[in-house]
Amino acid sequence: MLLSVAAVFIGSQMCRSCHVGIYDAYAQTAMAKSSGRVESVPPAEFNAAGHRYKIANNRLFFDGGSAAMDYFIGSNAAGRSYVRSHEGHLFELPVTWYEQKQKWDASPGYEKEATIHLTRAIEPSCLQCHSSRVRPVLGTQNRFGEPPFLENGVSCERCHGPGSEHVKDPAAAKMVNPAKLEPARRDAVCSQCHLTGEARIEKAGRKISDYKPGELLSDYASYFVSAIGRRDLKVTSHVEKLAASECKMASGDVLWCGTCHEPHTGADRSQQACLGCHEKAHNKTERCAGCHMPRKQVVDAGHGVMTDHSIHLRRKAQAAPAQSSITAFLGTADDRSLGLAYAELGDQRAREHLLRASPQDWQVQLRLAVLEPDAAKAALLYESVLKQNPYATAALVNLGTHLAKQGRTAEAGRLWQRALAANPGLEEAVLNLSLIRTAKEAQALLRRYLELNPVSQKARMRLAEVSSN
Repeated sequence: MLLSVAAVFIGSQMCRSCHVGIYDAYAQTAMAKSSGRVESVPPAEFNAAGHRYKIANNRLFFDGGSAAMDYFIGSNAAGRSYVRSHEGHLFELPVTWYEQKQKWDASPGYEKEATIHLTRAIEPSCLQCHSSRVRPVLGTQNRFGEPPFLENGVSCERCHGPGSEHVKDPAAAKMVNPAKLEPARRDAVCSQCHLTGEARIEKAGRKISDYKPGELLSDYASYFVSAIGRRDLKVTSHVEKLAASECKMASGDVLWCGTCHEPHTGADRSQQACLGCHEKAHNKTERCAGCHMPRKQVVDAGHGVMTDHSIHLRRKAQAAPAQSSITAFLGTADDRSLGLAYAELGDQRAREHLLRASPQDWQVQLRLAVLEPDAAKAALLYESVLKQNPYATAALVNLGTHLAKQGRTAEAGRLWQRALAANPGLEEAVLNLSLIRTAKEAQALLRRYLELNPVSQKARMRLAEVSSN
């Protein structure tokens, strides 16, 4: 009887001994450089979203304090954002370098922040597409090991699968070659990071981070797109944009990401691909993609500019679509996935699907609790959420608030403490706790929070109140 063993990830460095040429070439690509520890950030002074910033000695300075720039996210082909580490918890900084514009400005989502915001948590899903062998700490929202990921950028194993058995016996344990997979499994390798859609909903009990090359991505999640299509562009909407193009519809499975992109070198093979079908193309001496796949500003990343894979017949400006229904691009459109997708989009149609959803797991119940107008019924839902997931921070904070209003402050305090253990940047939990603790305890709590978020006006005002009593 032959017994099988599961392969595990071992790191790209193990690949180099046999594939030195490929390894060294890939190490110079944007994908390989999409994350890492900050070594040096050039000094700068600039305004972003109405706030004045200065960068010096790898720190970001602002009115009221400063923060370390510990890690970077982004290859700098389009731009690069920065992350600070606070006691192992990672938070995104509010400024980004935009390479095409050659300027510092507000990070995506920070453009309209009235105050400087320092407590946006980095979750594993963010690091999953920019780094490899991510190390989230169980029971937290944004705490990671040291270092938070074992390999910078996108590793060899992210596309070829875990290599532990291959290095032992290369002939017996083959690595995954995406180009040789059937189309759905082949395309899944790229789609894990280059398919955005309107919403991505993990299946009950599944995590996209567990996906391995060679599997079906639809076994892990459903991806939804607008039923009438989007005419604007997102950062990683490459897959759905290409799928909607006339070229893809005419070519079918023959046309895929690897048709134009050489992954190991980053070489652009698009001109060869275009002329392969359009032998009588006009202006053959010019690069076809320059006009038919223009680089455009995206709607979800500030000044970021990306290639539009819609392959337009001609360059033309188009308005963003009005709100519409969504449809499954990949995976299933059952009530659970539709309800969670609409909830993610802030669409009122969410509740009707969530009420019919099966299973009624904690993700469904959390969304229903937020939408529930009856406080007592919402509390019961939050309690059910926490039985399934004791670390759901929104449930911990909101249920604590409900209990505190009933005079059950000791129970509420324990919930808020658990929330802060999962993510110390939850200002609501800090402020709530400061209301039920002794003056001395509240002062210590607030001062500790202000070390993380020195620009919090609410925390400063609360500290002043407590200290004056």
